[in-house]
Amino acid sequence: MTELAVDHAVDDQARHVRREALTMALYVSITLLAALTVTEDGGNAHLPVLEVVWGTTVGLALAHWCAFGLAARLVGPLSGPSVARELAAELGGACAVAGIATLAVIVFPTKLEWAAARFAVATCIGVLAYAEIRTLGGSRGRALRVAVVALILAESVATVKRAIGH
Repeated sequence: MTELAVDHAVDDQARHVRREALTMALYVSITLLAALTVTEDGGNAHLPVLEVVWGTTVGLALAHWCAFGLAARLVGPLSGPSVARELAAELGGACAVAGIATLAVIVFPTKLEWAAARFAVATCIGVLAYAEIRTLGGSRGRALRVAVVALILAESVATVKRAIGH
């Protein structure tokens, strides 16, 4: 009976860490969608696209790390490997999105780099949603529907962020 309880605890911890990585990847993706559009459309296109991608990603990751650490100390003694795994997973999720956007910028010509970065980030949202639904046993059709809804919601949030002056 104890072995079964330990297996569930390990599964719950792995699921929690995966959720943290997914949450951060989606959060960074949505914010990057807004930042990449505001920067290009707002007359600041002279900024290098990779500066916007990595500046936004690192800024969000640092802000999250600071808030996470402060909240952990305020709420209770959270320490040890589980907190380190969560933070590593979150950083990994954030960097994966920025890395994919970077790859798109490197592959596409300079005149398309802003659009390529936005497309890559949007693709991350769709692929993450699709993959997670498939991992949970959902059909391809359901996964595709969820991915489309996730893209619509993400673009809606990015549009609101742009409208209120990101």
